[in-house]
Amino acid sequence: MRRFFFLSTKSGNSEELVRLNCPRLEATALQTRVLIALVMLVFTGASVLGFGNKTWPLRGAGEKPGTFLPAEADTSNHAQHFANLPLVFESNQGQSNPIVKFLTHGSGYGLFLTQNEAVLALQHSAGQASTVRMSLEGANPNSQIAGTNPLLGKSNYLIGNDPAKWHRNVPQFAQVRYENVYPGIDLVYYGNQGRLEYDFKVAPGADPKQIALRFSEPEKVELTPGGALVLATTAGDVRLEAPRVYQEIGEEQRPIAGRFILLATNRVGFELGAYDRSRALIIDPVLTYSTYLGGSGDEGCSAITLSVKPGCPAIAVDSAGNAYVAGPTTSPDFPIPSGTTPFQASPRGAADIFVTKLNSTGTALIFATYLGGTGADVSAGVAADSGFNVVVAGTTNSPDFPTNGTNAAFQPTPLSAGTHAFVSKLDSTGSKLIYSTYISGSDGGDNTTGLALDVRGRAYVTGTTTATNFPATSGAFQATPKAAHQFFMSKIDPTLTGLASLAYSTYLGGSVGPSGGVTMGGGIAVDTSSTSPGVFVTGGTDFTDMPVLNASQGSSAGGIDAFVAKFIPTNASGTELIYLTYLGGSGTDVGNGVAVDSGGSAYVTGSTDSTNFPAAGTGVFQPANAGGTNDAFLAKFNNPASGAVALTYSTYLGGGGNDVGLAVAVDSLQGARVTGFTDSSNFHTQAPVQASLGGGVDAFAARIDTTATTATAAGHYSTYLGGSGNDRGTGIAVDPQGASYIAGETASSNFPTHNPFQSGPSGSSDAFVSKLGAIVNLSITAPAPTPATTGVGNQVSFTYTITNSGDLTTGVTFSDVLPSNATFVSASTSPGSCGTPTGSPSTVTCSIGTLNAGATATVTVVLTPTVAGSLGNSGTVTVLGSGFTATASASATVSDFSISVAPASATVTAGTPATYTVTVTPVGAFPNSVSLSCTSGLPAATSCAFTNNPVPNLTNGPQSSVLNVNTTARPPTTAAKSRSNGLPYAIWLPIGAIALLGLPVAC
Repeated sequence: MRRFFFLSTKSGNSEELVRLNCPRLEATALQTRVLIALVMLVFTGASVLGFGNKTWPLRGAGEKPGTFLPAEADTSNHAQHFANLPLVFESNQGQSNPIVKFLTHGSGYGLFLTQNEAVLALQHSAGQASTVRMSLEGANPNSQIAGTNPLLGKSNYLIGNDPAKWHRNVPQFAQVRYENVYPGIDLVYYGNQGRLEYDFKVAPGADPKQIALRFSEPEKVELTPGGALVLATTAGDVRLEAPRVYQEIGEEQRPIAGRFILLATNRVGFELGAYDRSRALIIDPVLTYSTYLGGSGDEGCSAITLSVKPGCPAIAVDSAGNAYVAGPTTSPDFPIPSGTTPFQASPRGAADIFVTKLNSTGTALIFATYLGGTGADVSAGVAADSGFNVVVAGTTNSPDFPTNGTNAAFQPTPLSAGTHAFVSKLDSTGSKLIYSTYISGSDGGDNTTGLALDVRGRAYVTGTTTATNFPATSGAFQATPKAAHQFFMSKIDPTLTGLASLAYSTYLGGSVGPSGGVTMGGGIAVDTSSTSPGVFVTGGTDFTDMPVLNASQGSSAGGIDAFVAKFIPTNASGTELIYLTYLGGSGTDVGNGVAVDSGGSAYVTGSTDSTNFPAAGTGVFQPANAGGTNDAFLAKFNNPASGAVALTYSTYLGGGGNDVGLAVAVDSLQGARVTGFTDSSNFHTQAPVQASLGGGVDAFAARIDTTATTATAAGHYSTYLGGSGNDRGTGIAVDPQGASYIAGETASSNFPTHNPFQSGPSGSSDAFVSKLGAIVNLSITAPAPTPATTGVGNQVSFTYTITNSGDLTTGVTFSDVLPSNATFVSASTSPGSCGTPTGSPSTVTCSIGTLNAGATATVTVVLTPTVAGSLGNSGTVTVLGSGFTATASASATVSDFSISVAPASATVTAGTPATYTVTVTPVGAFPNSVSLSCTSGLPAATSCAFTNNPVPNLTNGPQSSVLNVNTTARPPTTAAKSRSNGLPYAIWLPIGAIALLGLPVAC
C-alpha cells in the first residue's frame, strides 16, 4: 500500500502550485521553527539574567555615590554637568548590581535605573560624594521596564584576566521606558543633546495628579522663583528646570500650563492648567546649557554705560559650532586661558572690550583678549570670517585705541575727542591685530550699533552720528547730513590698507523732524549668498522725510517709526538704494536688529507700543499687543526682483510689561531667532525651557516660524532665560545645525547654568552665553504597501518616507520591530544603510545619519507573510540624543487557501482508476488561481490527471477539481490467474490538515 500526501508550495504571484511530496517533512519544519524560537528566548533570558554570583556595588568601577557631575567638576554647582551625561543606556548584563536594570555612566558619575528608583551617583575630585535617589510614590512596583530605540553600538567590559567574567556586546538604547508606573502613565528616560531628560507620558483619560516624586538624601528640596526645582546636597545643588508640558495635536506641540509643586518634605508633584483630557499629555522637564562669562568687575552694558544697547555683548558662531563673544568689561581679571598669548593681556582704561572664543560645547575658552585704550570702549558686534579671524566693531572715546594692525588703518587716530566708531580684526588665535581703524568726524560724536561680514570678510557697520564731516566716499548715496542727527553705513575692507580700506560710506537720514530729528536703535545685516551683497539697515526715527523707495509703508504712521533699508553699495552712484520703507504704527516703534536669509528676505526685531503695528502673514505667533510699556516685534520683508518690497509676516512678542527685541538671526528654514528682555510675568511662551519670570528682568529667546500656518505650530518656541536679578539677551546667532547661541548680561547670582565654563558670577554683572539646541521636527509616513493584497509566500514591500521639517538633524535612525507572522527579506534606505535583524523580538535598524532641513529619506522593508490575515508593520524614526520619536504603520491583507480531498482513501483493482474530488478553499479573500500537480511521487505504472486545472480564481468561494489516478493492470502469473484478475491498489490521501499549514516543503 502506498500513501500519498498533498503539500502546498507557493510559486509566483498569480498561481499556487500543489505537488505530491514526501511525508513528515512539514511537521519537522514546524517543530524546528518552534525550537529556534525557544532557544532564542532562553538565550535572551540568559543574557539578561546571567549576572553571576559576584556582589556588585551600586556604581561603576571606581565610583562612589554622588550626583551626575564628573569628578573634576566644580562641586559648588552640580547642575553644570547634567549635560555631559552619555546619550546611551546599557542594559545590565552583570556589569552592575543585579537590582540595576539599565545604567548610563561616565568619568566619575553614573545614573542607575532600578525597578523602583533612579540613583544619581558621583565621585568628586576632593573625595566628597553625594547621592540623589528619585522614586515615584505610590507607583506600580511591577512596572515593565524596557530599553527602546536600540542603537547600533555595543559596550564591552573586559575587566580582569578571566574571560569568563567579561561582558561583551552589551546592547545600547536611546531610551528606557517604564510602562504604567501609574495607571495610564509611562515614564521615559532619554538623553537630549547632551543632557538627560525624562518624560511622563499621560494617556488620554489618565490623571497626572497621581505623579509624586520622592527624593531621598538631599538636605533640602525647594523651588526657585522661576519654577526650577533645586535639590540641596552635601556637595552642592542639583537643579531641574521647570517642566515643559504639552499635547501633540497633529504636528503641533500645544503647550499646557504646568509647574512643580511641593507636596511635603522631599515630595514633588505637578500642577497643570486646563487641557484636553481626550488626548495624551507629555510632561517634559528639560535641562539646558548656559554659562557665566566675566571677571570681578562688570561685563554688562547696562552697568557700564547706564543704557541697554543691542549687540552688547554680541555673539557669532562658526561652522564648527565655536562661539565668539565680545562685550565691555571693567574686570582686571577677565578669564584668559593659560598657554595662550592674548593680543592685550590686561585692561588699559575705564572699560575695555573682551573678545573670546568658546569651544563647541561651551566648556572651555579657546582664547580671550582685552581690546581697548585708556578711555572707555564698548562693542556693538562681533563676527568670524571663513578663516576664523575675528572682527569686532563698536564705540570708543579712547584717544589711543589700538590701530597698529598689520594693515594700515583708514584712520589711525580720531579726528576729534569724544566718542567714535571703530572696526578691528584679530587673527584666529586672538593674539595678533590684523587691522584696526577709527571712523570719525571732527565736529561730532559717532555711535556704532551693528556689524556684519560678507563672504569675502569685508565689514559693514552702522550707527548714528552728529558729525557734519563723517567720512563719506565718492559717489555715496548721501554725502552730507540733512540734520543734526543722522544714521551712517560704512564698508571696511581689512585686507586693504590706509584710505583704500574704506570701500564705501554714506549718511542716511531725513531733514524734517522735531528738534533736529531722532535716530535710535539700529542694526545691520549682509546677504552672504552674493559677492555683491545687499546690505540691510534698520533703526528708529521721527524723520518724516526718510528717502523712501519701493516701500511697503511709504510714510511715518506717527511718532517714532522703525525703518528698513536695502543697499547694494557696488551699484552705480545714485542706484545703491534698492528700497527703504517705514515700519510702525501710531506709537513708538524702533528697529534694533536685522537679519537676512538665503533668499534675501529681511527679518527685523525691535520694540513697539503701537496697538496698530502693521500685521501680515499666517500662523502669526501673537497677533495683538499684550499691553504694558512695549512689546517686542518680529517683521519679515520679501526680496522683490523689482518694485515695492512687501511685509510678509509680522508678530508681536510680549506680555503686560516691558518687552524689547534686541537681536535677531535666521535659520535655513525661515525661522527667526530673537532675543531681548522682558519684565512681563505673562510673557508669551511656547515650549519653554523656563516657563516663568525668574526675577525683575529676564532675557528671552524665541524662534518664530514665519512659514507656520497656525499660532501654535511646532516651529515656534519662546522662553524666559534668567535668574532672580536683571538679565538681558543682547546678541544671538544660529549655527549650521540650527542651534541658537544667545549672549547677554546678567546680574543674577542664580542664572541657569548647565555644563558651564564658569558656573557662577564673578562680579556684580557678568556676560552670559547660552546655547539652545536645534529644532528636531521629523515626520514619517507609510503609504499602503506593495501589493496591498497578496497571498501567503509572496513578498510585500513597506516603504516609509521620513521628512525633515526642522533644522539640519544628525543621528537620524529608523527601526522596525518585525512582525512574527512574516519572514524578513531585506531592508534598504536612501540615504544611509541598514543592518540585519537582531534581538528578540527581531528588529532591523537603519542608520540614516544626517538629514538636511527640508530633506527626505526613504526606507523600504520587504517581508514575506507566512500566515493569512492582516500583516501589519510599523517603522519608527528617532534622533540620537533628542528623545524624538515618530512612528508610522501600514498593513497588507494576506490570504491563503486550504485543500481537502474526498474520499481520503480508495482501494481499486489494478487497471481501474481511483477518483478523488480535490476542493480548494480560500482562507481570506484569496485573489489568485491555484495550479494543481500530481506528477511527483507516483508509484510505478500509475498516472494522474485533474479535470479542472488550474482551479480558477477563488474570489467567489471554494472551487473543485476531480483527480483521477490511473493504474495499470499487471500481467498475472499462472498461479495468480487462477486466483484473481489483478492486484488491488490501496491509495490513501490524508492531505487536509497538512495542506492548511501552507508551508513550502520539498524532499
